[in-house]
Amino acid sequence: MQKRLRTVLVGSLVLATMATGLTGCGSSNTASSNTGGVASSTGEVAKPESLKFAINVGLKTDDGFNEWREEFKKLTGITLDTNYMEANEYYKNIELKFASGDTPDVFAVGNDKIAVYAGQGALVDLTEMVENSEVMAKMDQEILDSVKVNGKIYGIPLEGGGGTVTYVRQDWLDQLGLDVPTNYDEFIEMLRAFKTLGNDVIPFTAPGLVENQAEYYLREFYQDASPEFTKVDGKWVDGMSQPNMVDALNRLRDAYAEGLIDVEIITNKTSTCRDKWYSGDVGVFTYWAGNWYASLENRVQEITPGAKVTAMPAIEETHYIERVPAVLSISSLAKQPEAAFKYLLEYAADGAEGSTLFQHGVEGLHYQYTDTGAVEALAKPSKPEELMEKAFISPVLTTTPITTEGYNFEVDERIEQSLQVLKENSVKAEIVPVSKTLSKINADLLALKEKTVASIVMGQVSVEEGLAKYQAESVNLGIEKVIEELNAQ
Repeated sequence: MQKRLRTVLVGSLVLATMATGLTGCGSSNTASSNTGGVASSTGEVAKPESLKFAINVGLKTDDGFNEWREEFKKLTGITLDTNYMEANEYYKNIELKFASGDTPDVFAVGNDKIAVYAGQGALVDLTEMVENSEVMAKMDQEILDSVKVNGKIYGIPLEGGGGTVTYVRQDWLDQLGLDVPTNYDEFIEMLRAFKTLGNDVIPFTAPGLVENQAEYYLREFYQDASPEFTKVDGKWVDGMSQPNMVDALNRLRDAYAEGLIDVEIITNKTSTCRDKWYSGDVGVFTYWAGNWYASLENRVQEITPGAKVTAMPAIEETHYIERVPAVLSISSLAKQPEAAFKYLLEYAADGAEGSTLFQHGVEGLHYQYTDTGAVEALAKPSKPEELMEKAFISPVLTTTPITTEGYNFEVDERIEQSLQVLKENSVKAEIVPVSKTLSKINADLLALKEKTVASIVMGQVSVEEGLAKYQAESVNLGIEKVIEELNAQ
């Protein structure tokens, strides 16, 4: 999902090689010179025989990736030169391909990489192409604006960014005679009540305190604070240094000391939290809106048949966050960027045949039409007990709905409910600008933040002592230079 909204470390050797390669293509600092800034979607663009394509989300090989690729060729006449990449190796492979000069024409770029790669001149500036595209004019413009870097578009959103909402065991609330909490005091009282239900009960679980997008999973505790870089009065600041972080850490520290938060929060992964939830031992888990609502309720009911789940609105002290979406970008080394835009990016968002393929996959393998003509998801080839949710673009998060006559895709009311809760209770995240210093120190800075918050929450140091030590060590790392660079753009 979401990846963290921060600039990430990219190997200096790879970037140096990348930059050298770009200079050789006649581009000094951005990729726009490869297209000359001329929009092409309204003119004649020769159809390529093949396009190189890389993506790290969606269909895997054992779920029909190769069959999907064959269907793409059948429908378009274009061969996609691509192989499935494991997510944990994806960016390493992309950067190595840039170093060798053999990049994909089109590849997926996560929200934490858009500004980095754009700043390195690795991505074609698509702004004018988008502005002159009838297809892109149908897209949700607010979502499109959310991926802009310094006012320019370097990638087309795969889907809406999505975000987390807080899921609560409704059957526990009913058993205890409690209403869904509306403020922090009521939220804590609910966790205390859940704790009385048994020694094995975990009132609240989450995957980490800083890493793994922790501010998405700890909304009730962080509230208006953030351990990330954030904007205050229009300026980028380090959230760890803001006054509201003191209150946030006190909330986390007190709840942890009272046994209201999973004792394993520091070592938890999202998969660990899900397994604990499925076992029926967890009362509150903040997780992604959409398909996960149905999955969380269905899976917990396998162990506890009477379990019920509700997606609660944000408490009055805070809001949920809608993340910046991942995008499909065109490499600055692509030989036919205009063709890549027209025959892949526009095709995936055409609201018709292409959107159907990218959202639902291959008919007969991933979906079928019912007697009434509705699109019905089929079982996953790799997990027959689960239904397909998407090929590469979620139908419930799409930026360009399918408008083919007669198209009908019924969505589970729980999915719609959680997405509505997110829509009504969220703010949109922003892309953190490029900072060369942050690229160098990011890994060390993140480790420092995690160590600081963990030591405070576990009671090893006071909030004041922990933050004072963080302040001194972050300055030594160069955080003041990072702030300067973020605000210079």
